[in-house]
Amino acid sequence: MNFFHTMIEKLRDLEIPERYRQLVWWQKSLVWLVSLVLLVLFMDYLVMPWYTRLGEEYQLPDVTVKQISQAQDILREEGFKPIVQDSAYDSDYAPGVVLRQNPEPFTTVKKGRRVYLVVSSGEKPIYMPDLIRESLTNAELRLKEMGLVLNHKYLEFSEAIPYPGVVIRQSVPPGDLVRAGKGVNLTVSLGPPPDSQEVPRLVGKSLEQALKELEAVGIPRDSIAVRESYKPNLVPFTVIAQSVPESTPSIDVGRIELTISTDELSRRGQGGANE
Repeated sequence: MNFFHTMIEKLRDLEIPERYRQLVWWQKSLVWLVSLVLLVLFMDYLVMPWYTRLGEEYQLPDVTVKQISQAQDILREEGFKPIVQDSAYDSDYAPGVVLRQNPEPFTTVKKGRRVYLVVSSGEKPIYMPDLIRESLTNAELRLKEMGLVLNHKYLEFSEAIPYPGVVIRQSVPPGDLVRAGKGVNLTVSLGPPPDSQEVPRLVGKSLEQALKELEAVGIPRDSIAVRESYKPNLVPFTVIAQSVPESTPSIDVGRIELTISTDELSRRGQGGANE
């Protein structure tokens, strides 16, 4: 402001030329108008750019997908001030990689501008849930929601958790840190162990469960035959018939045949059965 005051005082001290005094009023007005235009142009193109430092603006470099230390070095060398504003989980980028910057890359900004960076924290950690006493259906849903996979399912009788279809054991302990896609094995209760050595009712159960129950009453695996029947409306490997009636003493069973459903055409023809 002192600069402008000084200029005004100097203009006041200048002697007005005699020729200007002789001009008529409209000529004097024209001189003042031209002088005003020249002053505005002078301010707009010389003084204001210098005052606002518009001539010192630069394109902001792109530092995304770079390690934070490298990004900070690049920004500092270009005359900017990097600031780590936040971090975010991102499975596509390793920890410490710049995900976003503000202002965005190639924005025209002044030297000394702060540049805010968001840095990757890597893949979001997954903690293994406690699935004990959950139904198998709920356990599978929870695993899927968390990005985990049911690898193998095992069946066992259980006195501690005598509820069929309930998880009694998991291969990864609850609370363990795991990665997405991790396979988990679950052991599911068949209910309490049988209290008698008799053939149980097997129709409607899965083949895996039927074999477990027969073995539990003393019928070995090599005494069990399996036949397939084309039943596309049923869940595959569901027992639809058993050759030995339920409640038959297992000691009297030399061989038992189970017929299970399949959704594939039998090699012996549609509707046939295979052993």
